[in-house]
Amino acid sequence: MPDWKALRSEFPLLDRYIYLNACSLGPLPRRGRAALARYAQDWDEKGTPVWFTDWIPLLERFRERIGELLSAPAGSTAIAPSVSVALTTLATGLPLPAGRDKILIGELDFPTIGHQWLSRPEYEVEFVPSRDGMTIPPEAFAERIDKRTALVATTHLFYTTGYLQDVRAIADAAHAAGAFCLIDGYQTCGCVPLDVEAMGCDAFVGGCLKWLSGGPGNAFMYVRPDLIPRIRPQGTGWFATRDPFSFTLQELTFADDARRLETGTWAMPSHYAGLAALELILEVGVENIQERLRDMTDRILERCDEAGVKTFTPRERSRRCGIVTLECDQPEAVEAKLHAEGVVVDSRPGRVRLSPHWCVTEAELERGMDLVLDKVRAGAT
Repeated sequence: MPDWKALRSEFPLLDRYIYLNACSLGPLPRRGRAALARYAQDWDEKGTPVWFTDWIPLLERFRERIGELLSAPAGSTAIAPSVSVALTTLATGLPLPAGRDKILIGELDFPTIGHQWLSRPEYEVEFVPSRDGMTIPPEAFAERIDKRTALVATTHLFYTTGYLQDVRAIADAAHAAGAFCLIDGYQTCGCVPLDVEAMGCDAFVGGCLKWLSGGPGNAFMYVRPDLIPRIRPQGTGWFATRDPFSFTLQELTFADDARRLETGTWAMPSHYAGLAALELILEVGVENIQERLRDMTDRILERCDEAGVKTFTPRERSRRCGIVTLECDQPEAVEAKLHAEGVVVDSRPGRVRLSPHWCVTEAELERGMDLVLDKVRAGAT
């Protein structure tokens, strides 16, 4: 079991705040700060040659570590500047079944999933409803998949409730009807052990912003290896080609592996920080982080029950990880009041969302919950 107390010193922000918002922006680790300083030093000392001595090797290492995080085969992962860009690339490049015009999306999914497909008039978007406002069973997807369905696109964990979907069951239902399945795992990268092949999905997107503490600009994607040769994104860039430094203008030859999903010049500072943080999380072990977060959310749910505060998160331990949302009349005002008292949470319409960082101590969690429950019950006053 990791030494959580020792690991806590890796995150200076935790000395200043009780941090209950790791699923929005993970705190910067010391090694991430050191990596950013190293980026500046490498650039300043070497100039243009740094691309070949440091930057391109670092990008390759980053892709390899993403593959390790996702348990993905070599050559099946690619880097993107954001999940929105990754989704756009996949939306234009995946070889979806011909003659089908329906995209199936969960009613509780993150808005980017819906916006991506609502912006494409060639598709009809159908939203799978949630009966309880908290979960959507895989059967609800399965019963709506038909011969018109080209793709089921949904999130691994619902950002407003913390419900962990059975994505393998969803993927199996999609494939049984001849449709594809795309999973957005942004909320599970770094807090739930991932195996994209075991999930059975055709594509997966995620990023380092949240539980991985790698900051923005560090999104990524996976595509099932046998599909990669058939992908031709409509939006691309010179670093998606087989040999970018051939500077070929009048022909387009995509890279043979998932790098064909990438675009232009990478945001190197982000990748320095992202790789440093990702390697830290892999050292700690995502399985260990998952169990600690489930212990924390167990306690948060207990405290809410004792205080009579309504929650929107599953009670079954295996069906959640890292997030508990509380009913709240004035969530933005409550968030501001808590911040002023040294507790960082997030607000959503009608709810306060708690996603504790895994290095928050038991005593800090109790103190944070005292303040959260006091403010939620009192409103903004």
